[in-house]
Amino acid sequence: MGTFLSSGAAVPRGIRLLGDNGAGSVRGVVEPEEVRTRRLVLRRIQPADTDVFVAVHTAAETHPFDAHVRGTREQILELLDKFQRSWISDGIGYWAIRLAGSEDVIGFGGVRHWVEEDEPVLNLAYRFWPSAWGNGYATEMAEAALQWARRNRPHHPVMIVTDADNAPSARVAEKLGFVLHTQRHRDGLPELVFRLPAPQPYPS
Repeated sequence: MGTFLSSGAAVPRGIRLLGDNGAGSVRGVVEPEEVRTRRLVLRRIQPADTDVFVAVHTAAETHPFDAHVRGTREQILELLDKFQRSWISDGIGYWAIRLAGSEDVIGFGGVRHWVEEDEPVLNLAYRFWPSAWGNGYATEMAEAALQWARRNRPHHPVMIVTDADNAPSARVAEKLGFVLHTQRHRDGLPELVFRLPAPQPYPS
């Protein structure tokens, strides 16, 4: 399942960033290469994740609503290279996602810079193995990514783009406070764009 999300909601409880000692330390926010939530470890994608990244993004079962975006191994490797370059150019990119206490990657997601109709925005995307669906992991990951966005990209709106029939992704967006911004077609197929204004920064 894949989606692009945004939010300006209050900081959720249960998120702990690495380096947060309870006294305002935000090392894990400023340098978000590894972030921990209540149940998840979100870390920058590593070379050792290449095979599972390709598997997640080419498997039919992970594309129940958007089979048209599945690619070949070569295309997905190009996509992975693009995602990795986002870390170099923008200081943020998509994470590999695993459960705390396990080394197995259950999906990929996070925020990445994007330009939408000439406007700088943040896309928040995810794709999980089906065995991880239905546990709230996408929402938990999204909240952590949005906490980072509020602190570090407060002037960037964040958005979700999903296929029109992807009801689970739409429910996640609405749960986080998104509103439908527009409906459009891409490659001849209908999709929904959810959006909220630029997240507000934390008080200094």
